[in-house]
Amino acid sequence: MPSPFPGMDPYLEDPTTWAGVRARLIVAIADQLNRHLPTGFRTDIDEYVWLHAGDDEEGPFARRKPDVFVRGSPRRTRPVHNGATLTMAEPTAEVRLLSGRARKRRRVVIVTADGHRVLTAIELLSPANKAPGEDREAYLLKRSECLASGTNLVEIDLLRGGDRLPMGRPTPAVTDYYILSSPADRRPRTAVWAFAVRDAIPIFPVPVRSRVAPVPLDLRECLDIAYDNGLYREKVNYDAPADPPLNAHDAEWANSLFAKPAKKKKGR
Repeated sequence: MPSPFPGMDPYLEDPTTWAGVRARLIVAIADQLNRHLPTGFRTDIDEYVWLHAGDDEEGPFARRKPDVFVRGSPRRTRPVHNGATLTMAEPTAEVRLLSGRARKRRRVVIVTADGHRVLTAIELLSPANKAPGEDREAYLLKRSECLASGTNLVEIDLLRGGDRLPMGRPTPAVTDYYILSSPADRRPRTAVWAFAVRDAIPIFPVPVRSRVAPVPLDLRECLDIAYDNGLYREKVNYDAPADPPLNAHDAEWANSLFAKPAKKKKGR
């Protein structure tokens, strides 16, 4: 049974729930696109890794000023095979190199059938991408690399909370959610579909390659599959407020979706 909401279910945005929803959505998106892609193309679930610094470290990629231990530099010698000696200097300092913590991010990609070339990257945003910090910086760097390359970019934001990512100029009016599509052969022109919690999720075209027709993506169908397979109707507490909370008008509207219809009185 699908979610009771006509579009995005705001209860699935709960931070304790979204990670699982996102993982299931990624699989559902990849599977649906495979049904529509022409011969010679397929989807894959790609994973890229970056280093995440600790709370006391600096820089977006686990860079940190090292702990330094300065010492004198006495010299020592050792004999070599021809009877001469080779003078070796002691180090002037010892440093501790920190590699940081590896962070992983999954996304859907459209690739050539042999998998040798990524044509389109489909990114589904996480709360960390919309909060100040290294995860956001790392994602924006990856996004910039994609936009500077010949790779198509699709970015999907199904989260009302957090800071909106930069969306170019003029900045489009976005209410709750958006889908952004940037075909490489049309840059800098980028299409944006914005929709609110009461709206249906638009079916939109996913770019594949220049001179290849885009394929449709029904994100609501993917959401229904994730919702059913994850048994979220049993997990989500619709009696409690959504997290993040809805505004007063949307909260009142959401409550009406769960209101039981009044029973008709039996005629005499």
